Amino acid sequence: MGSPVEMHFTAARDLLEHLSPLNPAWNSGTHIFRGQGSDQFKLTPSICRRGKGSFAHGSPRKAFSHNYKAQIQYELMVLRQFLLGCDRAGLTVPGYSEQTKASITNTPNIYISAHNPWPQPQMYEMLAVAQHYDVPTRLLDWTERSFVACYFAAASANFVVKSHLDRIAIWALDTSHSKHWKTVKIIRTPGGTSKNQAAQSGLFTTHITDSQRLTEIYQPEALEEVDEIYGESGTQDTLIKMTLPVTQAPALLELCSKLGVDASTLFPGHSGVAQSVRDWAKIEVGVRPTEAFRDDYYGNLNLVNSLPAME
Repeated sequence: MGSPVEMHFTAARDLLEHLSPLNPAWNSGTHIFRGQGSDQFKLTPSICRRGKGSFAHGSPRKAFSHNYKAQIQYELMVLRQFLLGCDRAGLTVPGYSEQTKASITNTPNIYISAHNPWPQPQMYEMLAVAQHYDVPTRLLDWTERSFVACYFAAASANFVVKSHLDRIAIWALDTSHSKHWKTVKIIRTPGGTSKNQAAQSGLFTTHITDSQRLTEIYQPEALEEVDEIYGESGTQDTLIKMTLPVTQAPALLELCSKLGVDASTLFPGHSGVAQSVRDWAKIEVGVRPTEAFRDDYYGNLNLVNSLPAME
């Protein structure tokens, strides 16, 4: 089984220099990037996540999505709620038509077909719009711009640090052989699908579920655990995981802003500007430890200081 290459950085500036488009490491132009607020997070689409803190945790409907067929039915129900809400609000969703509304409402099982693996291409734009408004889908957000991934990693980090080991992560995926992948699909919807997507140079990966797996026990899907992305030779530099201490997240946010990559440019409109103000405030306050971390740190320090000196 392949696994990602891991690279650990100690300073925000060093990470940015490595991820610079001027670095020959990225000359192929085939890499896409994703930032995450913790290096402990897997590359699992939001609708597939389980456990405390995940979307609709505790819902019986979600809990009983025990096989792949039931999971797809659950995903369709979530998407349907979004589309019907947009319909009531008079909001346009690319790809959403009268025919789609009728089928997803009355005959959703046509999307769980022996001949059409889920999700089907005609659903991509609808899923993309839902994803960009924080509705969970089986799309995983990526960007073609490495500094955008750096912003999202820093902005989504928890600035209340629980441990000195807390780190953020930026992933780089080489897509040069993606046309041969069967389980993972790269999705590039038109820029007009979402203003946010266009501003972020966004694209997606998704996990394809075919009819042969419908009755299998459902297991949440993490991209880094899919063998086929590493190729037959198990080449591991297909996926690279770069980490940085959370204590460097404010510096990374500030450097990204100086490079013109912040919420005001990535989320066009007043809401993006408002988010940039909140990010500024986070930088001003900085990273701070939890009470437990502080007590543990000073407790250990006092213990060390109380030990007898070595002769």
